[in-house]
Amino acid sequence: MKVVIVGGGMVGMTLAHLLRRRGIEPAVLERMPAGHFVPRGYMLGFQGYEPLQEVGVYDEVYAAGRPIAPRQEGGPVAVAVRFGALIESLQRDLPMLNEHTVVELVRDGDRVVGVVADTPDGRVTIESDLVVACDGMMSPVREMAGLEAEFATLPEGELAFMSPTPADTSFSMAYMSDGKHIGMLSWHEGAAGWRSCERVGAEAALAPGVDALKEMWARLLPAAASALEGVTSIEQFRYSEPKLLSCPRWWVPGVVIIGDSAHFFGPETGVSSGVGLGDAQALVEAIVQGRGNPDAACAAYTAWRVPAVRPLEDNDPGRERIAVAGSKQPGPEERWPPEA
Repeated sequence: MKVVIVGGGMVGMTLAHLLRRRGIEPAVLERMPAGHFVPRGYMLGFQGYEPLQEVGVYDEVYAAGRPIAPRQEGGPVAVAVRFGALIESLQRDLPMLNEHTVVELVRDGDRVVGVVADTPDGRVTIESDLVVACDGMMSPVREMAGLEAEFATLPEGELAFMSPTPADTSFSMAYMSDGKHIGMLSWHEGAAGWRSCERVGAEAALAPGVDALKEMWARLLPAAASALEGVTSIEQFRYSEPKLLSCPRWWVPGVVIIGDSAHFFGPETGVSSGVGLGDAQALVEAIVQGRGNPDAACAAYTAWRVPAVRPLEDNDPGRERIAVAGSKQPGPEERWPPEA
């Protein structure tokens, strides 16, 4: 089967490694230059352990990280690790077509049979039996394929910080009186924190300044205090307005969407990327069992993954907050930005 993977992130690269182990050489198209990724912390949930073990990088990633909620059997619930440690492990020895941006799907009737990509050397057409979209929450391939995406905007904004200073613990999270949350993740080389806040825009959210932000964080989440010592600039803070994503259907003839292209969960679930890695492993098995029939592979993949993914979507804590938005108020000490 000729497989084209659009998106060379962790899910796309994991899928490629798993296919190659089964004798299928996919074409991996990534729009960014080789070696590019956004530095950040990463929480590898237990859902991603088995795929990475099969690829052969789990032990390396685990050794580079810090366990979260260690258990006597089965490993920790999650591992906090530098995002680059995972990406660099997956990039090793994996052929990839970088700076290839898919701009069109090639169709034969109602079936997609290839992609058209812009490259540094001009426009090229790559034939396929199956295109796998791993190109993120705002997936262009999903849109080109005509697959519906349902976005749910959370009723709150999100503040985040990045620090080069590790915290004393690998993870901490707490809920506030109105159901919003505040948390922190720390790996060997640094730490990151996040909290829900009012949807006021970046300018208003960051206006109180670095010292006020640090004081608030340390007061509401004392475990973050040691990490905050490395925060010295407003540039280390970020404001965003997160959304949830769910797609009623995950495939059309010749195209399937997986990972963040198909589903995206609220920030406190901690499962988005781990579930995406599980998607890759399930799809590979479906392709092998489909014996060259991409429609059979996609049908089997859907049958296997729906029971695993839909309950997580339905029970996302963010959906509960959407339903009760405005009915609960934060305590005065929790409100951000603080009242004048």
